[in-house]
Amino acid sequence: MVSSFSVIQKNKHLVMTIRGTYDYWEFLELPHHILQECEDHQCYKILVDLNPVIAKDIALIELFFLGEKIAEVLGKTVMIALVWKSESLSDFLVDVATNRSARLKVFATNKRAQYWLLNEY
Repeated sequence: MVSSFSVIQKNKHLVMTIRGTYDYWEFLELPHHILQECEDHQCYKILVDLNPVIAKDIALIELFFLGEKIAEVLGKTVMIALVWKSESLSDFLVDVATNRSARLKVFATNKRAQYWLLNEY
């Protein structure tokens, strides 16, 4: 395993922080871990902080399959705010996931991500 995660429960949402190096096969399993944590805590809003992750070039096809997996596993059940510095690539990931009914959005800061999670529109 080249990455690890920790989860803490805030007042009305969870915060998952992922550390380590990006590995496609590990990240493909991440939606399952997110769903399990949400079910364990009975909280279906989660902020996933990816800023500590070391990632070089991520292929668009990997983002496509990650977006599909997020939608397949989390669907409309989990509201997920990703904090990720690679905003240009994240637009594609969000498009793939949300076109398949996932509730996902990417933010540059934890503060904005938390605001979105706690203030439904």
